[in-house]
Amino acid sequence: MAREHAAALPRGRMLGTVFAKTLRDQRRSYPWWVAGFVLTIMMYASFWPSVSSNAAQFDEYLQNLPEVFKELLGTAGFATAEGYLQSELFSFLGPILLLVYAIGAGARAIAGEEEAGSLDLLLSTPVRRRRVLADKFGAMVLGTFGLALAMWLSVVALGAIWDLRPDLANFTAASVHLFLLAVAFGAISLAVGATTGGKGLAIGVPSGVALITFVVNLFGTAVSWIEPLRPLSPFYYYSGSQPLTNGLHTVHALVLVGISAVALAVALRAFERRDLAA
Repeated sequence: MAREHAAALPRGRMLGTVFAKTLRDQRRSYPWWVAGFVLTIMMYASFWPSVSSNAAQFDEYLQNLPEVFKELLGTAGFATAEGYLQSELFSFLGPILLLVYAIGAGARAIAGEEEAGSLDLLLSTPVRRRRVLADKFGAMVLGTFGLALAMWLSVVALGAIWDLRPDLANFTAASVHLFLLAVAFGAISLAVGATTGGKGLAIGVPSGVALITFVVNLFGTAVSWIEPLRPLSPFYYYSGSQPLTNGLHTVHALVLVGISAVALAVALRAFERRDLAA
C-alpha cells in the first residue's frame, strides 16, 4: 500500500520530501544545538574584558607551556580578539561541537534509517538510491552550515557587547575552514554508514579518525618523526595556515572539499551496490 501511494506521488515532490523529511526529523534537537552555540559564544565573549586586561600574564603563562600546547592554543596570544578566539573556540571546543553534529547527522542519514527499519519504506518510492543519499548529504551540509553561521553571528553580535571584535574577513575565513572540516568528517560518516549499514560504525570510525588525525597534527609540531605525517591529517588543512590570522587558504580549503567529495563518491557507489536485504 505504501509503495502504491509513493508511486502515485510526483517525482519532484518525492525528491523534496527526502530532503525536507531529514530536516524535519531534527526540528526538536536542532534549536538546542543552536542555543548551545549561542550560549557558548556568550560565555566566552563575557570573559573577554577580564582576559584582555590581563593579557600580559596570560601570554607569559602561554610562553612557558610545551610546544604542543602552544600549537593547540595558538601563537597569537591573548592580547587580540583573534588570539583569544583561536585559543578558546577554534582550537578545541568549536571543532568538537561541529564534528559531533556532522558525524551524528552523517551516521543517521543512511545507517540510522536502516537500523530504524525506515529505509526500506523510503526506497520503495520512485526516488533512486543516488538521489536519496545526495539529499541526505545536502541536509547534513545545510545543518552544519546553520550551526557555523550561528557561531559566526553570535561572535559578531554578542562579541560587540563586550568589545570582542576580531577582523571580520579572517574570522569568516576561520569559520569557513571549520565548516569544511566538519562536513568532511560528516561525509566520512555517511560513507561508512552507506557501506556497512551500521550506525555505531558510522559514528565510531570517523570519530576515531578525527582523534588520531588531530593528535598527529598536534604532536607533529613537536615530534620530528610525526611531522611528515601532518599533511595526512584533515586538521592540518583546517588550522595549519592559521586562517584566523592569515585569512582563507584556498588550497587547504579545496583539500577539505576534496575529502568530502571523495567520501560522497564512495558512499554513492557503496549504497547503490549494497544488497540491503542481506
